[in-house]
Amino acid sequence: MCSFLSFFSLSTDRTLPPFFTKPLKNIDSIISTSCRLDCKIAGSLPMTVSWFKQDTEITSSAKYTVHFAEGSASLEIKHLDANDAGVYICRATNSAGSKESSSTLFIKEPPSFTVEPESQDVLPASTVHFKGMFKGTTPLTVKWFKGDTELVTGGSCYIMTEALASYLELYAVKPTDSGKYTCKVSNVAGSVSCSANLFVKEPAAFKEKLEPTHLIKKGGYAELTCEVTGTPEIKITWFKDDRELKESEKYRISFTKSLAILRVSEVDTEDSGEYICEAKNDAGKDICSSVVTVKGVCDIQPHSLYL
Repeated sequence: MCSFLSFFSLSTDRTLPPFFTKPLKNIDSIISTSCRLDCKIAGSLPMTVSWFKQDTEITSSAKYTVHFAEGSASLEIKHLDANDAGVYICRATNSAGSKESSSTLFIKEPPSFTVEPESQDVLPASTVHFKGMFKGTTPLTVKWFKGDTELVTGGSCYIMTEALASYLELYAVKPTDSGKYTCKVSNVAGSVSCSANLFVKEPAAFKEKLEPTHLIKKGGYAELTCEVTGTPEIKITWFKDDRELKESEKYRISFTKSLAILRVSEVDTEDSGEYICEAKNDAGKDICSSVVTVKGVCDIQPHSLYL
């Protein structure tokens, strides 16, 4: 009986070395956020708990918060950056010995652009190149959009994506290809988008052409009017037969609010002929013409006069 009590007393008085009932686990976290490593430890008190990154001990600071109470140990790391990735060790020690548990912290970096696609103004039939370069934890998923519509390789569109770069090429572009083009890059840590505008210039063209013929009374005036569309700046030039007409007392030339007007005053028979209007911009040109016939009053029936 006495020997049993002695054995029981020795057993209950023995100091237990530390051991982990919940060891550390590897953890993934995102750059610029905070993370927490935690574990549970049993063993005889008093016990001290220390944290290390590789061989460097970690103490509480603005960057780190170390906590140990009632068998729960934790390390909080704030404002994560790429340098925080690595192996962390929790070491528990008492008079009977020590025990360690380790964890690897992986830092995931969300994507960000290092080179953004640039907006472009181009001529019709041009080949357009958009380029995006980025960084972030791989693998990265890259998508291109025009407006809200995702683009895929095919027809006049070609997309090539490398590890940290992506290229969008558009061939033989038309004014209808104008719009906002967006590159979206995603990974497990987040996503980022960047947009560029494409403007394909519209060639100068006549929305309403000159009337084919004008019959004008001698001594009166002729007014030729046509409507022009296209991307500014549009240059309007008037010709009579093969001779360019210049602003003068006889010829009044104007181009406002898309209307091109040539007014010929005090017309005579020598003013008869073909009048040509040429509209031109960087993207192209268009022409239209009208044949003007000037006759004396006695040669014109009243109902056939234009002016």
